[in-house]
Amino acid sequence: MRRPLQLSILLLHLGLFHLATSSLVEMSGFHCMMRHSMRLNRKIHGNPKEGPPPFDLRLFDQNGRETTFYEPGQTYTIRIVGFVHYRGLLLQARLCDDSGFLIGSLKGGHFVEDSNWENYGIRLQQCDPHMQTNDSVTHSDDSRKFLTQLHWTTTEDIGNVQFMLTVCEENEVCWERWRPRTGLLQPHSRKLSPQPIIEQVFTDEKAAAKLAGIKHL
Repeated sequence: MRRPLQLSILLLHLGLFHLATSSLVEMSGFHCMMRHSMRLNRKIHGNPKEGPPPFDLRLFDQNGRETTFYEPGQTYTIRIVGFVHYRGLLLQARLCDDSGFLIGSLKGGHFVEDSNWENYGIRLQQCDPHMQTNDSVTHSDDSRKFLTQLHWTTTEDIGNVQFMLTVCEENEVCWERWRPRTGLLQPHSRKLSPQPIIEQVFTDEKAAAKLAGIKHL
C-alpha cells in the first residue's frame, strides 16, 4: 500500500507543478506599465519571439465583410484567431501617419464592451482612475484562447488606424507589438485615392524609415 500512496503523492505534486507552470504571471491582464510601449517585462517573459506569430487578425464591417476602410459612426469587428493557443493579449488601435508610421503611442477610437467579453476572457485595460478611455483591451483570465472577437468604433475621422497586438502563448513564448497588414484601417474618405503605405512598416519600421529617408523615427 505504501508504494501506491507514494506514487499518488508524486502524481499530485506533478499535477500541481503543471498547473503552476501553465499559467501566466499576469493572470488577469497585463500591467499598466506596458500600456504605451506594449513591451513585456523581460524579467518575466524574456525576449519576444521574432517573425510573424501563428495568429490571424481580420477586420469586418457591420455587414460581415472584410474591410480596410472605416467610416466614423460605424462599428467594426476585430477577429483574432490562434493557430496555437494564447493566454494573454494586449490590443490597441494606434494612430498612423499617411505612410503607415505609428504616431508615438497615440490611440484612436474606442472598443465597445459587450456580454461576450466574459466568454472570450477579455476586459478593458483601465489605467487612469479619473478618465475612462476604452482604448486598450487585455485578457481577464489566462485560459487557453483560440478566438477573440470584439468591436471598435470612432466618432470622427482620425486618419490611419493600426490594430496592434502583444500576445503570449505562455510566459516565455510571446510576440510584441505585432502589426498585421490586415489590421490597418484607412478613412473611407480616402477610398478613391488611398495614400500608399510603405509595406515595410508592418515588419521592420526602422528599415521602412530608412527607405522613406527618415533619419530619426
